[in-house]
Amino acid sequence: MFNDFKHRHTPCVVGGAPEAVVLSRETKATTIIGKEYIYNGLFAPTSVVSHGLVVEVEDTLYFTQTMRLTTDRDKYCSLLKTNVTVEIQRYTQDYDSNDNPKGNPEFTQVEEVRGFAQFVSAQLRLDDPGLLPTTTYVLILQTTVDIRRPQDQSLISPDRALLNGRPYQVDVIDDLKYPNLLHIQLSEDTR
Repeated sequence: MFNDFKHRHTPCVVGGAPEAVVLSRETKATTIIGKEYIYNGLFAPTSVVSHGLVVEVEDTLYFTQTMRLTTDRDKYCSLLKTNVTVEIQRYTQDYDSNDNPKGNPEFTQVEEVRGFAQFVSAQLRLDDPGLLPTTTYVLILQTTVDIRRPQDQSLISPDRALLNGRPYQVDVIDDLKYPNLLHIQLSEDTR
């Protein structure tokens, strides 16, 4: 089926390898999120695409959320368009040679990555009852991002995510909801 649409092949990069994709919007969407950020991607049977990989089309990045094989063995994927650049910060403390703290702890940048952020509305709370009462944004990132669970014993304080210059505290990291992607709950950071 992939080869039947040669006229619609769009060049892309999947996991660093050049490929082609037939990209289309999700047709059953009734929300802005569905209309603007959810896409379908049809890849050749030989494609390296898999769950959680980034697909780059021109200057736009997409996360591969789901993948299934068609009867022709083509790879049919649900793609999520990234909408934010996130700076991950970690609360760190410097120590002297006697393990005494030097100065005050401060947030330092760990890395800057592309992701998908969604404001938590009343409708989203109905659709996803697992959200904490304090969650203001959900963030989807790749599992390769160095962001840690708040329960991590090596942390002084939970990690911070900067969205458009505004700080948010990492409250929950779910690595099971989407294969090879992290579903992160963020709350207002008052530190």
